[in-house]
Amino acid sequence: MKFVRILTLPLLAAALGVHAQDGVEINHKVILGLHEHALVKEIDHPVEAKLDTGAVSASLSAYDIEMFDKDGKRWVRFRLGASDADDTLYELPLDDTVRIRRRLSDIDPEEDRSYTRRPVVRLTVCIGEREVPMRVNLADRRNFNYPLLVGSEGLRNLRSLIDPEMEFSSGKPRCTVTLANLDDEEEQQQ
Repeated sequence: MKFVRILTLPLLAAALGVHAQDGVEINHKVILGLHEHALVKEIDHPVEAKLDTGAVSASLSAYDIEMFDKDGKRWVRFRLGASDADDTLYELPLDDTVRIRRRLSDIDPEEDRSYTRRPVVRLTVCIGEREVPMRVNLADRRNFNYPLLVGSEGLRNLRSLIDPEMEFSSGKPRCTVTLANLDDEEEQQQ
């Protein structure tokens, strides 16, 4: 089956007039794997990311999360929840908070709260050659395999398609192409 797939992808690429950038590009969209290496530029730390079309938003593993006021604005401080991260305390402007539905296993029956509020920050995420600013919520994901989850909004802004049979197809982040956030462009046009 792999042999057929190996032959099919180049033939499909040739038929569609595709050229390589981070692998294969179709209509200016790059094909990425289910898991990719990423760089979060504001904290200058590489992380492994899960690219999940079933999720909407992006989420970064963080702990010791605390919102506070600084210079008359709301900020958030946190530590990166990645296995290779040091104990650095990061501080970033708070962009928003988002209400996220809790997983059934996370619901405390005594609280009866099926939603949780998470802080949202703007981060520049780089995967392969492409970097794009995106809204990322902060949550303790230390029990998950991948500290960064990129949902459909982030994938759209990366102009990417996902092939779940591929992993780490874009190599280490190189960040040579800066893309605008499509959601920001749409807000400006309205």
